[in-house]
Amino acid sequence: MSIDLDTGERLVLRSPQDALYALVSDWPVNGGVHQQRAIDFCRAWLAGRMPAETVRQAFILAALEAGVPIVDDEDGTASSGSNPPV
Repeated sequence: MSIDLDTGERLVLRSPQDALYALVSDWPVNGGVHQQRAIDFCRAWLAGRMPAETVRQAFILAALEAGVPIVDDEDGTASSGSNPPV
C-alpha cells in the first residue's frame, strides 16, 4: 500500500514500521483518534503483540480520518476512502 502526501510525494508502506513512521513524521493532521490508535497498534506490532492485518486496518481508518489518499499498489489507483483496499 502507498499513500499520497500533500507534498505530492508517494510514500510506499511495506510494513507497520513504515506506517508508524508516516503517522508520526508525515501525517498532515495531528491529534486524530484513529491516528493515535494506529500509532498504538504499530507500536504493539513492533513489540509482537498485534497482527499486521489489524494494524493495516487501523492505518486505513486513520488515513480516512485525515483525508490521506491510499493507493492500491496492485493497480496503482488511489482510493478516495469509499472503498479502501483491505
